[in-house]
Amino acid sequence: MTVALVTGASGGLGVAIAGALRDSGWDVVTTDLPGSGADVEADLRDVGGCAAIIDAAIGGHSRLDLLVNNAATMYHGNLTVEDLPRWWDTIDVNLSAPFRLARAACGELRSTRGQIINVASAFGVMAAAGYSAYCSAKSGLIGLTKALALELAPDVRVNAIAPGHVDTPQQAVDAKAAGLTRDELYRQYATTLPIGRILEPVEVARLVVYLAGESGYTGSCIHLNGGLVLA
Repeated sequence: MTVALVTGASGGLGVAIAGALRDSGWDVVTTDLPGSGADVEADLRDVGGCAAIIDAAIGGHSRLDLLVNNAATMYHGNLTVEDLPRWWDTIDVNLSAPFRLARAACGELRSTRGQIINVASAFGVMAAAGYSAYCSAKSGLIGLTKALALELAPDVRVNAIAPGHVDTPQQAVDAKAAGLTRDELYRQYATTLPIGRILEPVEVARLVVYLAGESGYTGSCIHLNGGLVLA
């Protein structure tokens, strides 16, 4: 049995990823914040917590083959001095936590010849006013993916997925920040995206499953964004 650990597994995208991996025959361990109901409840902001998550996943299943760094946080607002705690929180969850988890898991992943899939964002390769912390963190995550692909080669493959707009609860937050209803925001996306709609979580989840089953990818960032970024 191959074992996958999915972070941020209680959110819309995490639920889809965990479900798609299970449907494909993976034994999935989920982790999310305390109170989430995930298999391992922990806060990724806790430096020691990341190692504890990896230990719990391996301890319960005797191996780990795939780490999916999906957990994320974002907020809207131009940065001021008062926003520095939110800046560091965004960097911590979106970039530092995946690094800490990868560091804790790399020994086991080397032994299983496993892999890491980082869920980045189209905002990691494009600018978006009001999302400077998130853009910076996701851009850093893409860079981390490429560096780890070299550092952990040839035993561990490391790739990233950069989704565009996905139909998750975050869209309600984005709509409010834009002064729109969610339906209005979706209609706006429909007029600007070449595919005429935003993505469904299952589309991202299917790409995770595909990458997990292909051995020729490492150091890649796959852009799944409906034409938001033509890369």
